[in-house]
Amino acid sequence: MRFSSAIVVAGAASANAALQGFNYGAGLTTGAAKTQQDFETDFKRAQNLPGTSGWNAARLYTSIQTGSQNDPIAAIPAAIATNTKLLLGIWASAGQEAVTNELAAIDKAIQQYGSKFTDLVVGLSCGSEDLYRVTATGIKNKAGIGAGPDVLLSYIKQIKAKNWGFSIGHVDTWTAWTNSSNNEVIEAIDWLGYDGYPYFETDLSNSIDNAKSQFDQSFGATKGASMGKPVWMTESGWPVSGPTSGQAEASVDNAERYWQEVACMLIESDTPTFWYTLRDAEPSVPSPSFGIIGQDVNSDPLYDLSCSAKNSTSSSASSSATSAMASSAMASGTATATATEASTTASGSSSGESGSPGVAPLASASPSSGSSGSGSSGSGSSGSGSGSSGSSNSTSPSYMPGSPSAASPSSTGSMPAQYSTGAASSNGLSAIAAIAAIIGLVVRA
Repeated sequence: MRFSSAIVVAGAASANAALQGFNYGAGLTTGAAKTQQDFETDFKRAQNLPGTSGWNAARLYTSIQTGSQNDPIAAIPAAIATNTKLLLGIWASAGQEAVTNELAAIDKAIQQYGSKFTDLVVGLSCGSEDLYRVTATGIKNKAGIGAGPDVLLSYIKQIKAKNWGFSIGHVDTWTAWTNSSNNEVIEAIDWLGYDGYPYFETDLSNSIDNAKSQFDQSFGATKGASMGKPVWMTESGWPVSGPTSGQAEASVDNAERYWQEVACMLIESDTPTFWYTLRDAEPSVPSPSFGIIGQDVNSDPLYDLSCSAKNSTSSSASSSATSAMASSAMASGTATATATEASTTASGSSSGESGSPGVAPLASASPSSGSSGSGSSGSGSSGSGSGSSGSSNSTSPSYMPGSPSAASPSSTGSMPAQYSTGAASSNGLSAIAAIAAIIGLVVRA
């Protein structure tokens, strides 16, 4: 089945203006694969959260059902059953065979569900934090296998050749986006996905008092590097429990403040937003835990999700005051990162390509705690690190296809640490590991 790319992308530009959703892993904290019912339960809960107008979109890290070679992820029929919009993802750091299987899974879903599926797709992300993981910082922090710009460009070309008509993007940290070595990736995609977690910015004064301004600075830097293309906020959040990270304390009160100051601002500006996360205690509670609801999916949110003009604009003055300083620091960091990280891209890409194609999506992903080194990575559920001269940690949960068993957060080698499950580690890769745990990254035997 083929679609007009121009028509779909044009439609997505307007339809995605008010996208609000959460990041969803491929499995549970036990390592078991999520079923269609598991996804349906979460999707329905997200659509009926008190204090909101309903969050009806889902970002996936992989399109493959955990435990299979290339069967479509169970989130797809669940989305059809609940009318949930989908930001599809393919795992791009496990080599060509893994990407071939990701594309095959999407082909199967199109053949099986047709327009019931494709009408819900708002975009497709080719990878998550792959560029960060091949930088000097990512390698130093043992963030796991990544992929350089040339590798991603090859995969993006393969996606476009499918003529699915989906808008294509890539999710990465601000330091990756501001690194000129990655400009060709920006040129090749339709939108940029940003992930960032001030909680993991341990090289900065990262208390909750400074979280909003740090978000503004890094998100603004990403916009500045976007070549005029849309920037989606694809991953951010603040933990309700867990260890202290630098000056950042995990607590319900701080998570609520971050929501009020950042999420509400994004909602008011109609920025496509995918928050981390609806629920990560599935069933055990990870550390740190970012879920806005606890183990009982039917329980009330842990904090107030309603937005007020006062809360959403409360820190605008402070962010304006720091913007000039941020621009200067980021420019300096980018210059250093570009020179330093470009030299490691080749080796990083090579390690990514030689990685086991069996690296699977995380069964459950939660951002890991711990200090992330400085270098070029934003905070998100699947990675941790900071720019050469600016600091940014990534903790986003990335999901790759594979068996339902999850790796431990301290694992390295063929599997990115951020995709493993378990307690957060105390070193630079912890942010990534924690989130990976929630996502449910597994390696196929």
